[in-house]
Amino acid sequence: MSDTRLLLRLWLTKPRQIATWTPTGTAVAQAYVDALDAAPRDGHIVELGAGTGPITGAMIDAGCDRSRLCIVEYDHALVVLLKQRFGHTGIVQGDARALDALFDAHGIDRVAAIVSTLPILHFSRTDQKRVLDGCFSRALPGATFTQITYLPGSPIRRRALSRWGYCARRFKRVNRNWPPATLWQYQPASAD
Repeated sequence: MSDTRLLLRLWLTKPRQIATWTPTGTAVAQAYVDALDAAPRDGHIVELGAGTGPITGAMIDAGCDRSRLCIVEYDHALVVLLKQRFGHTGIVQGDARALDALFDAHGIDRVAAIVSTLPILHFSRTDQKRVLDGCFSRALPGATFTQITYLPGSPIRRRALSRWGYCARRFKRVNRNWPPATLWQYQPASAD
């Protein structure tokens, strides 16, 4: 089954769990790789909502050390596909809203960067905060959380971010994608 058909089938049955019915394009995947340029050189790179793996593949092709990657996907069928494509190393079935337990189980204590294609816009504010807090509880100084959206503004409201102690900035607009996409980055406000 093609990636698009698989994602479409999953999206139709779980639209709030599966962010989109089409795989991430190569220009967006490259933008995520570009976001890692400023990441600390040690610690894990965490991918949330890996889907069919286009960002995973782009990070590996760019030379990311496989031992640094923690690829998190919630859907069992997508985890099976990811393991077939990339092997079992670093691929974890788990919930991004419960990262502390996942990180403990896999020995992750230092996070250098987070890349996400989660449908975070559809998460409750409480769950959005859980994801950010889970990532940044183990983040190294300078770590960023990079999130995609197809809408004009931040998928996490700036007012909520401010209350929670985080700040947002538009990282990159990717027009060579359908639909055009924007990557946003989040950090603790003290890192700004």
